[in-house]
Amino acid sequence: MTLDGVTTRIDTRILKGGPLRDQLLPEVARVIAALGVRIRVCIVQVGDNPASNAYITHKLAACARVGVTAEVVRLSETDGESALHATVHALAQDSEIHAIIVQTPLPDGWRVQAVLDLVPAAKDIDGLSAASASLRRANSEAALLPATPLGVLRLLDVAGAPVAGSRIAVIGKGMVVGAPLREMLAQAGAEVVAIDKDTPAPAKLARSCDVLVAAAGAPGLVTDAWVKPGAVVIDVGLTRTGGQLLGDVARVRVEGIARVLTPVPGGVGPMTVASLLTNIADAACLQLGRPRTVWEIDAEA
Repeated sequence: MTLDGVTTRIDTRILKGGPLRDQLLPEVARVIAALGVRIRVCIVQVGDNPASNAYITHKLAACARVGVTAEVVRLSETDGESALHATVHALAQDSEIHAIIVQTPLPDGWRVQAVLDLVPAAKDIDGLSAASASLRRANSEAALLPATPLGVLRLLDVAGAPVAGSRIAVIGKGMVVGAPLREMLAQAGAEVVAIDKDTPAPAKLARSCDVLVAAAGAPGLVTDAWVKPGAVVIDVGLTRTGGQLLGDVARVRVEGIARVLTPVPGGVGPMTVASLLTNIADAACLQLGRPRTVWEIDAEA
């Protein structure tokens, strides 16, 4: 922050997602137990992608923590797209399966959106199908929001960064985070500034915003030149390089400028897991005719 030509460093709050996740998980476990039936999640994976394997391991462990039965259906790339579609269709029709995850990436050339659209909105805990997007845009009570964007919204709430009326930059336009997050923020009343690799003068544009969400998958992209003093910076990026997990934000250059900054790892990741689990509980409640839970986080805890 600059006052009378003198630069003053801000005491940046490093907002970790782990403690917030740990507030939500016991409540998820309570909701799941109160339903009185076995809640089942099925993850469909094609191939043997190491990163996907790691993500699936984390999802299985998280489900086990809250009393959800999670299982994996593994297909080979040689089985073909038709086998994947048949598998997802069968799971969609199975009343004992309450939630479905299609693990991405899929093999090159396979139509990702086509298979995501086979997941019924009530079981779509990733919130990425066309039906889920339609419910979301209609502000339907039945909408399940994409887990990572939902985690970002929860982090902004804890950071004391109101969405309505704020100018918020979203860097990246991917189908999992960037694109749905832009929609969700705009729907909540934010002035959304969309930035991608083709945006002219992206740093200058980002620096005009009160909140910056980096979801480009470009390690160290966001430096001090991108950040307005006192802004809230949410780092969604996660790239493994040389055994390290790196975010899109160059933390050493942004710390002292941002008012709030999420770390990588340990920031958005735990909140994505927590949001996936609240979605599982919500999906089960919707299917069993029970009211959805109002999930609350104590920002002071």
